[in-house]
Amino acid sequence: MPVPRPNEGTRWRCTMCGNLTRFDVTRSSRVVEYVHLDLAGESRVEEREVLSETIESVRCRWCNAVDQVELVDRPGAQV
Repeated sequence: MPVPRPNEGTRWRCTMCGNLTRFDVTRSSRVVEYVHLDLAGESRVEEREVLSETIESVRCRWCNAVDQVELVDRPGAQV
């Protein structure tokens, strides 16, 4: 079952305990990064382009329920 992705007008809510704020999200992504290495060899990502991203699972930090999230409206969001 795919995990729904929140957008500008929605957010996640755990259907088991009602949590709205704390989740562990496991995702796979394919990215292109522009990495700048200084002369000492320290690296810093200066640009990042996400080519694709998939949410594999969402675990509630309050009750440990896995993939038990629903989308609800954000406060003040235009419906």
